[in-house]
Amino acid sequence: MPGKWGLHQFYAKDQQIKTLLPPTVLFNRTTFERFLAQYGSVYIKPNMEHKGKGIIKAWKKGSVYSFVVVKGGIRRYGNAGALYNAIRSHTGEKQHVLQKTIPLARIGGRPFDIRVMMIRDASDQWRYCGMLAKVAPDGSVVTNMSRGGRVRAMDDVLKQAFNWNEEERKRFKDQLVLSSQQICRRFDRYKYSYQIGIDFAADRSGRLWLIEVNFDYPSHALFSRLKDRTYFKLIKQTVSEYRLTRSKRRIKKAND
Repeated sequence: MPGKWGLHQFYAKDQQIKTLLPPTVLFNRTTFERFLAQYGSVYIKPNMEHKGKGIIKAWKKGSVYSFVVVKGGIRRYGNAGALYNAIRSHTGEKQHVLQKTIPLARIGGRPFDIRVMMIRDASDQWRYCGMLAKVAPDGSVVTNMSRGGRVRAMDDVLKQAFNWNEEERKRFKDQLVLSSQQICRRFDRYKYSYQIGIDFAADRSGRLWLIEVNFDYPSHALFSRLKDRTYFKLIKQTVSEYRLTRSKRRIKKAND
């Protein structure tokens, strides 16, 4: 099955990557009421959409059941059934996935997630090319730049969010790179891509979670927004070297 649900199932078969995955199921009345009772807060995401489009957050607080779409007004209801009906009237019959809300770490009261950029080099091996934090705009349930988010350097964010020293920050970033390598190698069994942008989350305890694997057109421009453009230059260089090598191989194969 394509989309978020298909990729979730695919990655859940890998025992190492499985530990990074939030509890996720297909969205229907039964799963919604069960997840809301169990976790108190959930995300509903369109299976085939990207860039934060159409994401809904729903939660229960006391006897009040609420939801909000991306960045908008909160709508409140008296029970889970009424809440589900309201959400379903918004989503229509399109397939959505349901996911436990990860209590994201925050800076300045705003949640952030993490983008890691992986690109194949000239030898067709996955190469780590950079990471950054995406900070949600005020009042939004998503961090996407197209929805008003902003980027920050990882070290700055980790210091501010967790007060980690240099060794602790390095350990966390090493884990990000190692997990990204594992995710890319696993992805090779799904389909071929030469660039992947992986979205991770860190919860308030510092635990790492895998949120999304972007393999069609992961943004390079995100990294151009950092004050230090080292990552952006490395991304462009690696892509250029990869494409040049691929072109030479095609010419050679045509002439053989």
